[in-house]
Amino acid sequence: MNEAADKPRMSKKQKTTLIVLAMVAVCLVVASVAVFWVLPGIMRSRFMLNYVDLIKQYSAEYDLEPSFVAGVIHTESKFKPDAVSRVGARGLMQIMPATGEEIANALGEPFDVDRLFDPETSIRYGCFYLRQQMDRFGQNKAVTLAAYNAGPHRAAQWLSEYGLDSKGRIAYIPFEETRNYVDRVFRAQENYETLYPEELTHSEE
Repeated sequence: MNEAADKPRMSKKQKTTLIVLAMVAVCLVVASVAVFWVLPGIMRSRFMLNYVDLIKQYSAEYDLEPSFVAGVIHTESKFKPDAVSRVGARGLMQIMPATGEEIANALGEPFDVDRLFDPETSIRYGCFYLRQQMDRFGQNKAVTLAAYNAGPHRAAQWLSEYGLDSKGRIAYIPFEETRNYVDRVFRAQENYETLYPEELTHSEE
């Protein structure tokens, strides 16, 4: 008796189904590799993180979230210490010379405009200024960001005229650049929290 002849043969439809299932399994494996290995690498290259120790040091000193500071730096300069804006803002945190001089005076130290290109000075001054605006605007990060981008006087005027929306943001910002800036910093902060959870965590005392 020929046992091989008695074994049921798969139909063409069954073979096609198995091939499709195998291809789906391979796609799932490839997708998993992309999600867990490739995609984070791509995102980290887009949201680079430098000067971690300085960010943690001065965000702790001025009671700010390190991911928030990183989000501001990314949005302002993409972590380029020699960045200069079209209006003359300088360094990692894009501080205007006049603002830098005000900060230096508040800190009781001499001002040198070229120091705004120094990463430590830029991060220290930027964190000081963010904390100053946070205290001025009731710890509201969205209003603080509007003040950082467009100036505290404009932010205060918009807040007075339009109030806050349901998300705690200024209900209407006339400057499109500032509206986009606030959104971009918050998105960047979310990405830094996701991509660098250990690097951007304050050390336990």
